[in-house]
Amino acid sequence: MESTILKQLGLVVSETGAITGIDLPISPTPLLAAGMQRRVRLKRLTFDADLEITALFEMRVVDDEGRDLFELYSQDATLPPFVARERLARVQPIEIPRSTRDSFRDPVTGQLVTSEVLNSTSELHFFQNMALGHLQAQGLPLTGSEPYLVVVYLMLANIIREKDALGEF
Repeated sequence: MESTILKQLGLVVSETGAITGIDLPISPTPLLAAGMQRRVRLKRLTFDADLEITALFEMRVVDDEGRDLFELYSQDATLPPFVARERLARVQPIEIPRSTRDSFRDPVTGQLVTSEVLNSTSELHFFQNMALGHLQAQGLPLTGSEPYLVVVYLMLANIIREKDALGEF
């Protein structure tokens, strides 16, 4: 799959073509000034002994040019201390953990549901049984020839989009 397509889908691709992260813009918020946007990055992915998955996402604020405002304000020695503290407080990165543990999905639609919904399945079981067709139905341009880790990364990027649509970021 082409680097430009991977980037459009939210993957960070180095000059050598290696995928080095997941970073996506998410829905705007009226709390931010014009020219600022929120982005979510995958910070860490862990598997417990029972293979339940925990993803740690980080929400950051960037300017129109994609510069991280927390890093920018942290390094700006020209700002008076009060102004620097005020700006840093507004753009503080926020860590957001999400786990498959105690989470359930409708096995047909893939929608998140409660455990009381008839035929609901654990989120872990749902993801372990997901096939290429499911991912293609989600809009991923997969042909079946992609390396498996690229598919996993694209699935994680889609989870960020899903959580954003649900208002979780």
